[in-house]
Amino acid sequence: MNTFALEIFDDQGQVCTFYTVRWEDAALSETDKFFVKYENDSTFQRPMQELAKFISNKIGDEMGALEDFFRFENAAQALPPSGTYKVEDLYINFGNFPLRLYCLRISETLVVLFNGGEKTSETAQGGKTSMAFQEANIFAKRILDALREKDIYITADQRAFRYYDGSDDIII
Repeated sequence: MNTFALEIFDDQGQVCTFYTVRWEDAALSETDKFFVKYENDSTFQRPMQELAKFISNKIGDEMGALEDFFRFENAAQALPPSGTYKVEDLYINFGNFPLRLYCLRISETLVVLFNGGEKTSETAQGGKTSMAFQEANIFAKRILDALREKDIYITADQRAFRYYDGSDDIII
């Protein structure tokens, strides 16, 4: 079975910590692969900036990982949420957003970001996001299984994962 590292992606937010996964033999994390894939594509420059700002500012610093911010897609979830609506005092408008970033929302203070892609189908199982969707669900299930089996645990402050022996080097 392929193993992967569960590692911090961004822990600078005031409210939420973001983790990512990296296949053991890979140089880049799955989330880095997503951002690198679209960083120089002018078609997606603005959506990438909007998504990064939403994740960093709204989720990371201001409001946390509220359930309303996520699309529930099997074991994994996706960002951004679809459509237009109001969450507390925030108006969200991600109707027809061209990208999906898959993730696992553990709580309002802890999210694991995976990979994603261009949304070219009405369903996550179809189009250009299908492989990222399938991998996200595999990652999510393995992380949830590791939590259930107590191979990993969430720290008392609810902002970090630890390996069963207390180490922050986590291989699943």
